[in-house]
Parts: sequence; structure tokens; C-alpha cells
Amino acid sequence: MVCGVSALRLSLLLCAGLLCACESEPAKKADDKKADDKKADDKKADDKKADDKKAEKHFDVSHDKSGVLARSAAALEADEALDGEALRGLSHHAEKLPSVQALCKKMKELGSVKDEKSCVSQSEHHIVLIGPELYGEWAACVMESTDAADVKICDDAEAEAEGLLHAKPHGDGLSKEECTTLFDKFEKLSMEDAAEHAEHVKEVLEEVRDDVVSSCVDQGTKAELECVRKSSTLEELNECAPAHV
Repeated sequence: MVCGVSALRLSLLLCAGLLCACESEPAKKADDKKADDKKADDKKADDKKADDKKAEKHFDVSHDKSGVLARSAAALEADEALDGEALRGLSHHAEKLPSVQALCKKMKELGSVKDEKSCVSQSEHHIVLIGPELYGEWAACVMESTDAADVKICDDAEAEAEGLLHAKPHGDGLSKEECTTLFDKFEKLSMEDAAEHAEHVKEVLEEVRDDVVSSCVDQGTKAELECVRKSSTLEELNECAPAHV
């Protein structure tokens, strides 16, 4: 009889254990699902924060240290077909930056542009308008992009920088006439220095002429104008060009 009672108790205990196990299994699954859902929600929130941060891309215009000479020289030095010791110095070493051709090839691969040639011309305008320092930041942004939407974020930041620089110029207030004189002399010296590439230099500079003159009015300095006036070669221009302009 004692054995029967013990067996009965054992059976009841086993049944109770099985019931607990059966009841706890759905609860465990529910807890696991809640944990998985929380992880998924956290990841979505982190991804959204990253996307929002990327979408709010801005370039710090205080990084612009260039006057009109650096801007003009950078438009040439960033072209794969052009290079020169004097241009490197004048352009604040734009040869270290992605070329406009490499940039446009990347943008075409991502589907943000259709025509590489017009993209190259547009990129040369950007160099003049924002200077080689900010061009480097814009170029890095584009080269790190993974799709056309990323490129648009970079382009929006570049356009914003253009507006900010124009609104708060750091030049000496040169006149349009003085800036045209400066451009014409720079073009002449650059073509002479380029030798067999003279026509290509002229093509690039004439493309950005209006932007150079406009940027000169905003960012050009009297020291640059004086340097251009007294120089007879691009090398002399490089030697007398004020530092960081």
C-alpha cells in the first residue's frame, strides 16, 4: 500500500512537471519573440539614426583657405590630362584629390549622372566655386557613396557650401574688372606653361571663366592681383602667390 501511494505521488509529480513544461514552452517562445522584436526595432532605430545623420551632411566652409589663384589652378590640376609643378603649388596640391574624371566615372556607375563629359565640366565649376579644400570633401563624399541617393546628399551639401561662401566672402573686395584682368593673365601664363596642352588648358579655363571672376570678387585678394600683375611665368606666379590663398 505504501508502495502504491509512493507510485501515485511520483505519477502526480511527473504530470505536474510535464504540465509546467508545457505551459512554460509557449511563454518562453513569447519571451524569445519579444527579445527578437526588440533587437529588430533597435537595429531599425540605429539604421534610421545613421541615415538621418548622413542625410544631414554639411561641409564646414571655414575649411576653405583658397583665393582665386588656388581655385583656378585646382580646376586645371584636377584634370587627369594636366599636371605641373607650379600648378600643384598654386592649387594647394589638388593633384592629391580625386580627378574630375574619376569622380564622374564613379557617379555614372552609381547612376547619378548619364553623361561623363558634362559631369566633368560641372565638377570643374564646383572646384572654382567652393575651392580645392571643400572640393576634396565633396569628392571624398561621392567616392564613398554606394548609390545615387548617397551622391545626391553630397551634391546638396556642396550646393549649400556654395551659397554660404557667396553669402560670406573672405576676399578683399576686388572689382569685376580687376578680376577679369587677373583671370586673363592667369590663363595666358597657364597656356604658355602647358606647351602642347595649351588648348586643353584654354578649354578648361574658358569653361569656368565666369565662375572664376565671380569667385574672385568674393574670395580674391589684392596680394593675388599684385602677384599676377608682376609675374611673367607661371613659376613666378607660384613663387609670389600669398600662402593659403
